[in-house]
Amino acid sequence: MYTRNLLSYNYKSNIDSIVIRKINLIKMLFLLLLLIIFLTSIVRFYNFIECINSSSLAVDDFKTDISMLSETVNTLETERTSNEDLQINDFGSDGKIVDSSEIRTDLATALIKIGDMDNDKKLSDDEITELGMMKLDTKTIQKELREFQFNLRSSDHNLNNFIVITKGKYAGTILYNGPLKFIDDEHKRYFGLELCMDIK
Repeated sequence: MYTRNLLSYNYKSNIDSIVIRKINLIKMLFLLLLLIIFLTSIVRFYNFIECINSSSLAVDDFKTDISMLSETVNTLETERTSNEDLQINDFGSDGKIVDSSEIRTDLATALIKIGDMDNDKKLSDDEITELGMMKLDTKTIQKELREFQFNLRSSDHNLNNFIVITKGKYAGTILYNGPLKFIDDEHKRYFGLELCMDIK
């Protein structure tokens, strides 16, 4: 009788220890899963912050480039108006009005704010001509940038991707017409210092 009870106790004890081990294993797996989720969340949050910071730095570098180019074209315009013999086009431009097909869709949409005279929500060739939008004369600008010891810092150094407004209230404003998107912390995309639009 004693032996039977002992065997029964040992059997129950073995089952209990197996169940307890399985419960402990499940607890450990659950805690491990929670730890993995927590660490993944921290890594994602860190990557998100890094992305915001790098985006912010990219916009800052872009704004600095726009400022340097604006200063350069305004200096060239001052030199041009004070010296008639100087062979420079308005604001260091190439002297040719940009065709509407050359202006990227997002920039054209943003320009409607300042150039849409007939309120048709489009930017026509006449309105582009009214703003005097031209590409930069890259040789002239590069020479002037070297003189000022200005180095472009943003990720797009191609001067062919910049446009200058040469007429009216916004004369001397540099606009970006390239493929990259410079978006600030408030989700505004910058095309130039004075011109931005909300991302929809």
